[in-house]
Amino acid sequence: MTFLNLNAINLAVIGLFYIIVKNIIKKIMGKIKYFAAYIIPLFGIISFSTTGILAYSGLIFLYVLVPIIEEIVPPNRYNLEATEKELAKDDFIYDLILYLMVPVHVFVIYYFLITISEPGLAISDIIARVLMMGTILGVIGINVGHELGHKTRNVVKQIMAQILLTTSLQNHFVPYHNGGHHKDIGTPADLTSAEKGDNFYFFALRSQIGGYFKTWGLEAKRLKAEGKNPNWNPMILYTILPVALLGLIYYFFGFYVAACYFVAAVYGIAILESQNYFAHYGLRRKKQPNGRYERVNAKHSWNSDHIIGRVLLFELTRHSDHHHIGGKAYQVLDSKEESPMLPYGYPAMLMLSFLPFLFRPVMQKQLERYGVE
Repeated sequence: MTFLNLNAINLAVIGLFYIIVKNIIKKIMGKIKYFAAYIIPLFGIISFSTTGILAYSGLIFLYVLVPIIEEIVPPNRYNLEATEKELAKDDFIYDLILYLMVPVHVFVIYYFLITISEPGLAISDIIARVLMMGTILGVIGINVGHELGHKTRNVVKQIMAQILLTTSLQNHFVPYHNGGHHKDIGTPADLTSAEKGDNFYFFALRSQIGGYFKTWGLEAKRLKAEGKNPNWNPMILYTILPVALLGLIYYFFGFYVAACYFVAAVYGIAILESQNYFAHYGLRRKKQPNGRYERVNAKHSWNSDHIIGRVLLFELTRHSDHHHIGGKAYQVLDSKEESPMLPYGYPAMLMLSFLPFLFRPVMQKQLERYGVE
C-alpha cells in the first residue's frame, strides 16, 4: 500500500471521527443549553445575598446585557430535522430540566422570604430584590408553569404547573390560556390578544381582571360538556390557592414580607402581560362570510429567534409554532418562515412595552413591513 493511499485513509478516518464527535457534541448541547435557564434563579440567590450594585446583577444581565447581545448576535432560525425531532420529542432530559426547576424555584422563593426583611437594607436593595423576585416569578413561575400546563394528560406535569403558578398567584392561567387564548387568539373574544393602538397598562388590567372572571365561565362550560357538576368549579380552588399562599407568608413572616412578595408577584404578572401584549399585537384573524374566523396560522403571532431568549424562555419566542400545536414540546418548536418577526428580542420588547409612546410607533413600522392592515 503506497504512502498516498495510507494518507488518504488517515484523512478519511480523521474526517469520520470529526463528524462523529461533532454530531455527539451537537446532540449533547441541544439538551444542555436549556440548563442555562438556571442562571435566572442563580442570579436571584446572588441578588438576595448581596447589596449595592451586586443586588442588581441579575436585572442588569437580563434587561441590559441580554438585549445588547441579542442585537449583536444574529438570530438562529435553525429547525431540527425530522429524525432529530423524533429523538428529542421523547427524550426525558428535556422534561427533567423542567422538573428540577420546580424545587429550585421554591427554594429561591424561600430564600427571598428570609432575606427581604434583613435589618439595615437600603431602599435600593429592597427594590432590587423585589424586582428580581418578580422577574423569577414571571419568567420561571409563569413561563415554566405554562409549558407544563399544556400537558393536560400528564398528572405530574399538571401538579407541577399548579405549584409554579401558585407562587405567581396565577392558578387560573392554565384553563384560560388553554381553553380561551389558544382558541380565540386574534379575535375580540380573546382578552390577551392586543389590538393595534392598545395601551399596555389598560390591556394588562383587562387581561388579568377580565381573564380571571372569564375563566369561571370557561370551566363551568367545560364541566357541563363533560357531564360533571358545574358547581364544583376548579376556579374555587384556583382562587383559594394564591390567597392561602399569601396568608401563609403573612403568618410565618409578617405583613411586610407578604407585602413585598405580593408586589414582586404583581411585577411577575406584568411580565406575563407584556409578553401577551407584544406576542400578538395588531395581528387579527379575519372574519369569514359564514361568521367564523379564519384558522389560526403562523401570521397571527410575533416570533423571535434570538438564541438567548429562546433558551432562557424554553422556546416561548417561537410563538407561532406553539399556537399551531399548543401541546408541542418546547424542544421541537420550529421557526416559521411566514411568521412576522419582532424588531428586538423578548427582553427588549418587554421593556419597550412598558413605554407605550415608544412601543406603538416601533410596532407600527413592523406592521407596515409585513403588510398587516
